[in-house]
Amino acid sequence: MIQRNRWLLPVLFVTLSACSTGQGFDRAEMQDALHQRLDLVGEREPKNPTESHPPLAGPFRLGVYFVRTEFPTRQSIHSVEWLGAEKDQLVQHLSQLRDDRIAREIVVLAEPTVRTQTRQELRQAAVRYGIDVLLLVDGIGAVDRHNNAYALLYPTVIGAWLAPGTVCNALFVINSQLWDVRTDAFGDRQTAEGQAQTIGAAVLVDDTDVLKEAKHRAIDAFGATFVEHLRSLKRDRSGPPSSLR
Repeated sequence: MIQRNRWLLPVLFVTLSACSTGQGFDRAEMQDALHQRLDLVGEREPKNPTESHPPLAGPFRLGVYFVRTEFPTRQSIHSVEWLGAEKDQLVQHLSQLRDDRIAREIVVLAEPTVRTQTRQELRQAAVRYGIDVLLLVDGIGAVDRHNNAYALLYPTVIGAWLAPGTVCNALFVINSQLWDVRTDAFGDRQTAEGQAQTIGAAVLVDDTDVLKEAKHRAIDAFGATFVEHLRSLKRDRSGPPSSLR
C-alpha cells in the first residue's frame, strides 16, 4: 500500500501542475508569419495606371489563389492545407459579388498553376486565366491544449477514457492580399479569424478536428468581411478614392 502511494503521489503532482487556463495564442507571431508569406508579390505603386481601368473597376473576373507554403512549426503554430471543400466554402461566400455586379466570374487557380509564387508567375497565371483582379488567401492555425481539474482522474484507467479533463482551444487566422492586375495596384490586407474549443478525455480529444472547426469559422468570417469590403469600395468609387494604392 505504501509503495502504491509513493507511485501515485508524483502522478497526482504532475497532473495538478498541468491543470491551468492555457497559454493562449500568440497572435503577433501568427500575423508576422502570415505577413512574411504573403509578401511575395512585392507591393509597390502602380507603374503606369490607366484611366480606362480605375482600381477595381467592375464587374471584373476575380481569381482566387490559396497560398500553400511550408514553414518551420513554432510551438503550437501549424501550417495547414486548403481542402477542396474549404475552397468551395469561400467561393460560395464570394458568389454574392456576382449578385452585386462587382465580379462577373470567380475562378480558383489550381495549385500546379503557380509554383514559385513570384510576382511574375502570379501575373502570368492571371493573364492565362483572363483574371482582372487576383485575391491571394493564406491561413495559419494554432492549438492551445491543457488540462482541467477532471485530469485528476487520469491515473485511473477508466478516467483516461471517460474523464473530460483535457481542454483544446484552436485559433485559425486568414490573411489576404488583393491585387488589381490591370492597374498593378494593391488593396489593403484583409484579416479574419475563427476559434473553436472541445473538452473531453485525453485519449479522445483530437487537435486536428478542433483546428478544422476553427478554420471553417474563419472562412465564414473572412467571406463576410471581404464581400462587405468590396461593396464599400464600390460605394466609395462614386466619392472619395478607394483604399487601393
